[in-house]
Amino acid sequence: MTDAHKSHLRQLAIRYADIATGEVMAQRREKWRLNNGLQERTYPFHIEDNGTYFRDLRPPLRCEDPVHRQLESRLIDAILMYERIDDDRIIPDRFVVDWVTEISGFCDELRLTHAADGYGGSFGYESSKPIKDIDADWHKLKKRTITLNSAATERRADLATDVFSGLLPVVVGRCSSLYSDGIGNKAVHLLGMQELYLHMAVNPDAVHRLLTALADDNMDLGRWEEEQGLLTLNHDGNQGYCSGSSQYSDEIPGRPLGPEDTVWSTDRYGYLETQEAAGISPDMFAEFFMPCLRRMAARFRLMKFGCCEPVHGLMPHLQELHGLRKVSVTPWCDQEKLAGVCNRDIIWSRKPVPLKLCGDSFDADEFRAHLRQTLDLGAGHFIEFVFRDTNRLTGAMEERLATACRIVREVTGHPEGARDA
Repeated sequence: MTDAHKSHLRQLAIRYADIATGEVMAQRREKWRLNNGLQERTYPFHIEDNGTYFRDLRPPLRCEDPVHRQLESRLIDAILMYERIDDDRIIPDRFVVDWVTEISGFCDELRLTHAADGYGGSFGYESSKPIKDIDADWHKLKKRTITLNSAATERRADLATDVFSGLLPVVVGRCSSLYSDGIGNKAVHLLGMQELYLHMAVNPDAVHRLLTALADDNMDLGRWEEEQGLLTLNHDGNQGYCSGSSQYSDEIPGRPLGPEDTVWSTDRYGYLETQEAAGISPDMFAEFFMPCLRRMAARFRLMKFGCCEPVHGLMPHLQELHGLRKVSVTPWCDQEKLAGVCNRDIIWSRKPVPLKLCGDSFDADEFRAHLRQTLDLGAGHFIEFVFRDTNRLTGAMEERLATACRIVREVTGHPEGARDA
């Protein structure tokens, strides 16, 4: 690494550390802690970039080495998130380097063809659907295996440790978990959505066998991560695991842990989803998915459920899951029905309609009313807002985002965590 590149990374790390240890982050941590712990309704919120927002605003990367560029990109993106989107996102006061692992596939014939989004990225995909008949094609399925690349992990950790020397602690660990790996999505990749639903009707035993095998694979791989000592605690705001939410909490790990103690999945926050079950009845969801979900949920201390699937009809079953603390409340969810069946100790992770924020035009009054509708229907519940699927968000919408953040804080009555508060 050249002196110029090292100096550049060091300067980025200084800015990153200043943000992570500043007063604004302290306010945001407390805001999430109170809401996540069901102590006070503070209505924290995240706005994610699923469009070209950061691509439009991010300066060109300077580093040439792939590992250096990866660190540079991560630092710049975190700084940009803080400086350009005034939401309640937490930048943790430690820097976590994930283990480098390679995982094999569960079907050699499976191919995913991605579609271009017209902006230099990809959006959406089509599966080759290699399973036509579950029983006849069972031989095509394989147990996955993981290989740990210790040398590559060490290189990334050494770089981060050097760059953050004297600024923040660097930890090697995994915040996510393969216990959380989806099973519905794999079944749809293998068969297709329509074919999976048809198999549920004409050959339910085969579907049970398939979903159980996929869940068993997750359980084996999650157990491998634990036994290899890969896991780190994930309660300090690290993102990218719970469908846009922050799991900042003082309820994790729930037991005394020393520096040398092994972190188990049952010490941590978990996540499960079955988006592909959106088209079946609650009874079918209970029959086909709940047996697997119960087993996986038992591996977490606390957990969030859901991504895009509407949960209002599923709540009587979901509330059986161990440690359930949050559910994803999407635009397809009937919030009035949800309010009637959802326990008060389960947080609504509300995902507003994306086009209210990133459509062709922005109506501040309509945006405000949309948020208030959730607050009114969910009165008495703990609520967080997570703006996702903002696929048309561009760098030209910077002022709109600033206005949106001000509106969320105004409507909820919780300005804490704002940069200029």
